Amino acid sequence: MYNPATFQMYRSLINFFGLVFFFFLFGCTDQKTTEHSKKENLCQHSQYLRIFKNPKGYKVEILDPDQQRKLHVFQIQKPYTRIAVLSATHVGMLAALDQQEKICAVSNAKYLHDARVKRLLRLKRIEDLQTEMGFSVETLLQRKAQVVVYSGFGNESQQLKRLPSNMLRIANFEWREKTPLARAEWVLLFGALCGQFDDAQQLFEQVEANYSHIKKEVQQNNHSNQLPVLLSGNLYGDQWIAPAGQSFEACIYKDAGLAYLFSKEQGTGSVFKSLVEILRKGPAVGLWLNPGLPSRKAILKQYPKAQYFPFFKKPIYCYTSNTNKYWEQAAVHPDWLLSDLSQIAAGQTKKLHFYALLKWSNAAYNFF
Repeated sequence: MYNPATFQMYRSLINFFGLVFFFFLFGCTDQKTTEHSKKENLCQHSQYLRIFKNPKGYKVEILDPDQQRKLHVFQIQKPYTRIAVLSATHVGMLAALDQQEKICAVSNAKYLHDARVKRLLRLKRIEDLQTEMGFSVETLLQRKAQVVVYSGFGNESQQLKRLPSNMLRIANFEWREKTPLARAEWVLLFGALCGQFDDAQQLFEQVEANYSHIKKEVQQNNHSNQLPVLLSGNLYGDQWIAPAGQSFEACIYKDAGLAYLFSKEQGTGSVFKSLVEILRKGPAVGLWLNPGLPSRKAILKQYPKAQYFPFFKKPIYCYTSNTNKYWEQAAVHPDWLLSDLSQIAAGQTKKLHFYALLKWSNAAYNFF
């Protein structure tokens, strides 16, 4: 016998369990989708680069560090064979993958280190665009460039805006990363562009393993709280320019067992300090890194005030004897850089990849 009250009760129960099933089904789906999306991103360290593998190839997302929005989103369906790179760091990443033949143009060729790239320049197979900001659009068109990779400094230049829409423009923000491994992970972008992603991933994993091993050794061997106090950077006019406390440089100094003087300064770029402040903190400094000049004599010639720096008489190390090599290889090989800095911190420099100790000369002694 039909009972309206009973019927209403059953209908309510059916609706209730239907809603429960609906939220369970879609809640699980959303969770799986979120977890799946996280797994899809092949970049584990970078804050500004995301790479996703899909049936068509690789989807790339590049984030603007300042606005935290997607600046570039593009799909790589097949390898590119004509790539213009406007920074020595980009040249180094392609060279690390043995992909120099795919470079069609560079900027500031006179500062490059890679022997193969230099040979291709001599053979006119790579064009020297001279400067990164004022390159010739016509030259890139003549070279049939498919991709242009440039450093992400501020807004795009007028030259970049003039490039045709079918020429892929990519801002590289590796220099804005907060850790050396995040910076090195940008090699995956070049691997995806060249059709060598697996090789790039294998290279990065090896670099990551080497870096972690050296860092662990530093932690195990450093039983003292008295770390060498490091001052990095140089004088420009009456201001001292040094890496900020959240930069990848500050990170690697810490991993190497160094007490960086400006480790608490905010930012990932540079800090600017007065000479008075530097001199006030100078007595605590035990090591000066990256003065930007190849010898103590050159430092005194350019900055006569250096004779009053308390840390001028302390060990000074710089990569100026291998400047071009440093700018090309240090970004993709932070493990080599960490090896150098950990040896310098320990005071036992057996084999350095980039750095050299600035020795005393008679000319430097004559200042005192």
